[in-house]
Amino acid sequence: MERGPVEILFLSMSDEVGLGDLAAVLRPPVESGVIRIIDCVLLSRDADGSLRALDIEEAEGLPAELTGLQIDANDLLSDADIELFGESLDPGQGGLAVVYEQVWAREAVSRIRSIGAEVELFLRVPPEDVDLAFASATR
Repeated sequence: MERGPVEILFLSMSDEVGLGDLAAVLRPPVESGVIRIIDCVLLSRDADGSLRALDIEEAEGLPAELTGLQIDANDLLSDADIELFGESLDPGQGGLAVVYEQVWAREAVSRIRSIGAEVELFLRVPPEDVDLAFASATR
């Protein structure tokens, strides 16, 4: 199966940010077919410093906002990935790791390969770096 570029997004958040709020942000690009969520893990660091991880696609009793949000049943994030993400969380803080495919690019990658070329690098520049680059370019 041809695939588009796959990215990992890790979000950190305070306890005030609800999982339903995050689902509302993810739902439009999933439902429109722009992205496909391949793996999704919710992390939390307890006050005592222990890290908990919950695979969203396998969890039960999640908020209603997650109902019907299509998430593939893949475990692409390793325990080492989860630990790495968890290191950035302070006690009482949560995080969400999302692995997603850029569905819109699937056909482009296929066509690139069909002409004998390869995608050698796919790099995502964080929004903060883009803002800094544009700010320095306008000076």
